[in-house]
Amino acid sequence: MEYKDPKVSSVDELYAPVDNQQIILSTQPDAHLLFQWAPSHAQDGQLVSYEVDFYSDADTDKPVYRVVSENTGKELYANISHIDINKACSAAGIPTGETGTIYWTVSSWRGISSATCPVRNKLVVKRLEGFEVIPDNVYLTGDASETGDDLAKSMQMQKISDGKFEIYTKLKAQGGYEFVDRVSGTPTTYYIDGSGKLAEADNGESSKVSEDGIYRITVDFTNKGTSITTIQSVGVFFSPTNSIMLNLDYKGLGVWSGSTVIHLKPESWGLDERYKFQMETSSGTEQLGTKIDSDSPPDANSPASYFYVTLLDAVTQWDHKWKFDHSLDGQSTTVTLLLQGGAPYTHTVKKN
Repeated sequence: MEYKDPKVSSVDELYAPVDNQQIILSTQPDAHLLFQWAPSHAQDGQLVSYEVDFYSDADTDKPVYRVVSENTGKELYANISHIDINKACSAAGIPTGETGTIYWTVSSWRGISSATCPVRNKLVVKRLEGFEVIPDNVYLTGDASETGDDLAKSMQMQKISDGKFEIYTKLKAQGGYEFVDRVSGTPTTYYIDGSGKLAEADNGESSKVSEDGIYRITVDFTNKGTSITTIQSVGVFFSPTNSIMLNLDYKGLGVWSGSTVIHLKPESWGLDERYKFQMETSSGTEQLGTKIDSDSPPDANSPASYFYVTLLDAVTQWDHKWKFDHSLDGQSTTVTLLLQGGAPYTHTVKKN
């Protein structure tokens, strides 16, 4: 007996985006384009899988980029990010920052049997202005940095989305700093140029700051964008009093820490123990709170993720807070905030 995969029909109609649609790509995290099509059918009546295929021209048979549809290929749509569309354009040979044309269609799969829709819709795309090659990891180095210009000691930046990295660090006004894609061999080096854009350092260029300080630096390889924010102070924000209960000192390498006697606030229903972190920066007041919301204090079974930290979209008194363990009330306690690359941002609370 010889098994043969059931045949599958091709999709006969592409719904969206329509033929000749134009799109300007964006680096915003929620920037997506919805692709939709008619169903196809398998010979045995079972589910069909789909993928969106991108082509450099209307006549070639070889896709330059593929994206599986939603729900691991089971849906009749794919909400494709602008970053992935940008990658498809790169594979099709459209230069960064320029407008070009790619074509898309859909392939149907059942086992190893497949069929490709004969219709191809044209998509006119204005590409992002970023680099063709986006590094997986980025590090900060240079004689103005905390670890000096020893490449092996470079500080890893935190990847916050595709092509976007940030770091909390102290910099000196004397000397310069650079970004590298590896900590050994001959890395590709980048810097922030005079216009504030991320650029490749072809001739030993470096970035500079005007004064010693603690900074949050963000670089975006998808559009060459950068931002530099001065961190003026960091403290533990106690929600019941709507104020800072403990100022934290910068200890180096993205770590702040401080100690105080914790006094929880008595209420008619018990002790109010809610807290988060607050920063005063050159951009204004910012807060850091829970990455995973919880309405309970930690215990011996709390996962490490309970203490994970994320920068919040708004400054509020009560939202996205943690709770101190009640055993800390009246006790000398050390709180440490760790904003370091290569690991989740987190914090610790320990009785002294």
